[in-house]
Amino acid sequence: MTTSTQAVRSARPLNPQVETDSRQNQFVSPLGSPEAELWGEVLLRAIEDLKTYMAYRKDPEANPLSAKMVRSIVADGCDPEYWIFAKETGFSAVCMVLNVEPDCIRRFLRNWLSETLDMKPSY
Repeated sequence: MTTSTQAVRSARPLNPQVETDSRQNQFVSPLGSPEAELWGEVLLRAIEDLKTYMAYRKDPEANPLSAKMVRSIVADGCDPEYWIFAKETGFSAVCMVLNVEPDCIRRFLRNWLSETLDMKPSY
């Protein structure tokens, strides 16, 4: 015979959003974990690369980069602007691991590009 306490413990949540949230959170690394730190560094590097590369593209003479640095930033034919702003690039997955909203970062970077360099992303 099942007691009322056992029935309550085994009951599914009334709010389907709770179940959805718990499934999504299974992919989120705990803050401070080595995995989260690694992906955080990847994200920070992409943001810095975007800022550096976009300043270079706007005015190469005022913001010179060595050929090695340009190759490093656009390795494998994927520049940081594309990776951050285009669809289906893995950027959203990295943000999910970090529990960060990708559109929030994109909005910040669009504002930075607009205010600092008077540019808009191509994607």
